[in-house]
Amino acid sequence: MDQRLKKNRFCLTGGTVLTFDDQNSIFEDGEIWFEGNQILFVGSKGEFKNKGQAEIIDQRGKIICPGFINAHTHSYSSLLKGSIECDPLDLYMLKVIATGSAMSPREIEIAATLDAASMLLSGTTGVIDHFSERPNLSTKGLNAVRRGFETAGIRATIATMFADKPYIDTIPLNRNELPDEILAQYEAQSSPDIENYFSIMEKIVLENSEDRLTRVMLGVDGPQRCKEELLQRTGEFQRRHHCGLHTHMLETKTQAVMAPNAQKGFVSHLLDLGLLDNFSSLVHFVWASENDISAAKEAGVTVIHCPASNMMLGAGVSPILKLREANIPVAFGTDGSNCGPPSLFETMRLGCFLMRLTDPNFEKWVRSEDILKLNLSSGSRAMGWDGKLGVLKKGALADLISLDLSGHWHEPYGDITSHLLYYETGQSVSDVWVDGQRVVNNRKLTSIDINIVLEEAAEIRRKRQLSLSADTLQRIELQYPAFKKMIVDTLEHDFPIERRMPFS
Repeated sequence: MDQRLKKNRFCLTGGTVLTFDDQNSIFEDGEIWFEGNQILFVGSKGEFKNKGQAEIIDQRGKIICPGFINAHTHSYSSLLKGSIECDPLDLYMLKVIATGSAMSPREIEIAATLDAASMLLSGTTGVIDHFSERPNLSTKGLNAVRRGFETAGIRATIATMFADKPYIDTIPLNRNELPDEILAQYEAQSSPDIENYFSIMEKIVLENSEDRLTRVMLGVDGPQRCKEELLQRTGEFQRRHHCGLHTHMLETKTQAVMAPNAQKGFVSHLLDLGLLDNFSSLVHFVWASENDISAAKEAGVTVIHCPASNMMLGAGVSPILKLREANIPVAFGTDGSNCGPPSLFETMRLGCFLMRLTDPNFEKWVRSEDILKLNLSSGSRAMGWDGKLGVLKKGALADLISLDLSGHWHEPYGDITSHLLYYETGQSVSDVWVDGQRVVNNRKLTSIDINIVLEEAAEIRRKRQLSLSADTLQRIELQYPAFKKMIVDTLEHDFPIERRMPFS
């Protein structure tokens, strides 16, 4: 029998419970009761009356809070750690396409399992995986990524990436700057099979169910990477199924200048096509104009802030305070593991600190409690579990974590939410429950043998590195001069907004 379907009853007792409910209730000597995957009670110790038979777990000296939500990552990149150094996004993409393509179902599964393990062990219980399977989405690949997440025991929304433009047509690149042999190779590439994509998605979204840890949504790679017909079909699909949409948006200046209409912008265009609604999320949103922000507010979308990758790839600083002033929900994502570890505590901390460099009015700075709550409430909204995740209350899903903050890193204690945001690394996470199942017990995964996963992941990495041909590496090098010129010229080009931080 599936362990998740068992109606085991648990009581976590004696810890400090941070609910992140509407009142931000905290119970110093608290108690949480849950049965199956549903929370029955959250409050002070001894107040729950309908106890019955349950497993009692002593949490004295620990902090209990909702599991955190990583609202944007790419699971395949867990096999590409340490592969990027000092590359802006457009050059980074050349390497990612070369090293992350043509993965087998087993490689996809191991990548997802490893990514999930890292997140669970550091307090993340929910994730949006912007899942890329190059050159084309397959049923086997989609089943493999779901299997990887479900085996590890993490809750995941899988946004299947797709686009149909050749890469060099998605950036402001002068084709004449490329060698003829490179142009010939691009022109010889076959177009992605869009009919196959929608055929798979038509079937799979109908299988979305609250009985599974994973669900699937649309995952446009980025609007500048899609032909108009593909965007129109995506809008039709979204209106028919309302399954959700997750897309990169205005990550870099080289993307911003590709907007078909400088005044209207990508966001308004997608809104007109029916792609965007309150179950849509825009990732990065660095080079967003006032018009883009107004359109995002009208659409009711969630914006996903990825400060670590934005900094590593030199993309710029997202205008988060402007988004908050417009009452646009903001969640946090770590992006791919080739841009750093999937550590949400680090991500939230960076996001918080960056906001303090974008506005001289320090009264607008966002407090630790509010940053943590942004992650939880907006992240659950983006995943499609609004009000059911990211909060500890009766009727919510039992996705929660326990942290042991004893030791020199935290003691002596000050304000508890300040400790979680400003000091925590994820290493204090001792226990994790997802959907009512204990997937981490005393800092050890119960769902998988992590050492076996790591061994297989290392072997996959070794074999894939050996399979990279000299021709592939040379192809990247031949494109470098044209890409460098494009990036430099674009950054020096006058633009109505500025999202980088040059010193004067």
